[in-house]
Amino acid sequence: MNDKYTKGAVVLHWLVAIGIIVNLWIGLRFDYTPEDSIRAAINFHKSLGITVLGLVILRVLWRLTHVPPAIPTTYQAWEQKLSRLVHGLLYGLIVLVPFSGWLHDSAWKDAAKHPLVLFDVVPWFRLPIVNGLTDAQKDHWHDLLGGLHTATAYVLLAAVALHILGALKHQFLDKHRELQRMWF
Repeated sequence: MNDKYTKGAVVLHWLVAIGIIVNLWIGLRFDYTPEDSIRAAINFHKSLGITVLGLVILRVLWRLTHVPPAIPTTYQAWEQKLSRLVHGLLYGLIVLVPFSGWLHDSAWKDAAKHPLVLFDVVPWFRLPIVNGLTDAQKDHWHDLLGGLHTATAYVLLAAVALHILGALKHQFLDKHRELQRMWF
């Protein structure tokens, strides 16, 4: 039985992980970003978020076509259940957080005046679900979706922390080769 993840899974895991951590850090710093830099920070945050969403879709497709290694049987029953729960939560959140951010941006009433251009290079589209709404309706949905995006980002932050702590616990306290399973 192979207890390592495939190279494709490893690459996608680390690209998504780095993208999420960087974007969470950027998002948490918005309130401390100087006024003259905030637009660039928001644009980079949007670009990275949509990139992460694309990578997540690739990751899910990879996962559907490649069987991951089983959770080690040396883990306690509660650890196996918690691992499944946290991984399920992570997969849900790594789709929901960037998608809710994209919806939030799409509902911005001034979106037409500020085209979405990924990394200042690739013109990108806004989700057409808000087309036809009045400015007042867009404001309502923009606020609602912004709150959802922020709240789910905090839950994602907690889930990422749990995931990292679990991996470190298994690696260093239990002396399992956990980190080697998700490395090259």
